[in-house]
Amino acid sequence: MTKETKAALLMTAAAFFLSLVPLAVKLVPADSGVPTSEKLVARGLVAVIVTFILMKRKGESLVSGKPSLLFLRSALGTIGMILYFVALETLPLAETVTVNKLSPFFVLLFSWIFLGEKLKKVQILAICTAFAGVALVARPTGMTFNNAMLLALASAVFAGAAYTTLRALRNYDSPLRVVFWFSLFSVTAFLPKTIVDGVMPTRATILPLLGIGVAGVLGQVLMTSAYRYATGGRVAIYGYLSVVFSVLWQITVFNDVPTAPVLAGAALVMTAGWINYKLG
Repeated sequence: MTKETKAALLMTAAAFFLSLVPLAVKLVPADSGVPTSEKLVARGLVAVIVTFILMKRKGESLVSGKPSLLFLRSALGTIGMILYFVALETLPLAETVTVNKLSPFFVLLFSWIFLGEKLKKVQILAICTAFAGVALVARPTGMTFNNAMLLALASAVFAGAAYTTLRALRNYDSPLRVVFWFSLFSVTAFLPKTIVDGVMPTRATILPLLGIGVAGVLGQVLMTSAYRYATGGRVAIYGYLSVVFSVLWQITVFNDVPTAPVLAGAALVMTAGWINYKLG
């Protein structure tokens, strides 16, 4: 198995588990009183515990080989999450997700500018095809660049920058170490507000909250590993598969059959993945 094939498989698996995160969030009862900060802490706290145990079992050190770069990755990722969730509080879900899915484009751009990775014409075609598919799935209408939309766009920029640093970190830190410190950083950032505004988990919320954390850590570890085996441009496109998985959850979990534009968009996303994998 080539490195590029391994990266594609890892990123596909990451997209699957990361698509479970919003599903788990949706399964938290709306009347439970659980604030957004508590959901973010649940995701980060589980990741901290799981990655710490795995690192200890493998005998890995917690000390980073490049602390400044790891701090940058953690800060960029956390800022991206904050902006994304703030945008979600104002914008419709479809519009926010559509804009946030621009992050792979910024991975391409930043990988080209800062890491010197080449950008092929066919990769540009794949990205454009995937974006068109995401646009169809989201069916955005009347999007204007108001403050909330700018926050969503900024979240994509920071997410793309965070993913780009994973390529630079591949020679210094393991995927487990990267996820551990990123998760600890995010927990530290969101914990104060959770202490003030959070509520005790109940039987109705404990499983979804754990699901947010478990799915999040699996997705992060797999995604971090994927970026170690291939360039940002070749691996980022597979992140769009999370949209396809989300369509499946919409059908199977919520019994809501997508419209024709949504199905057409999902087909475009898969086509883009094929173009990038076979021709990129």
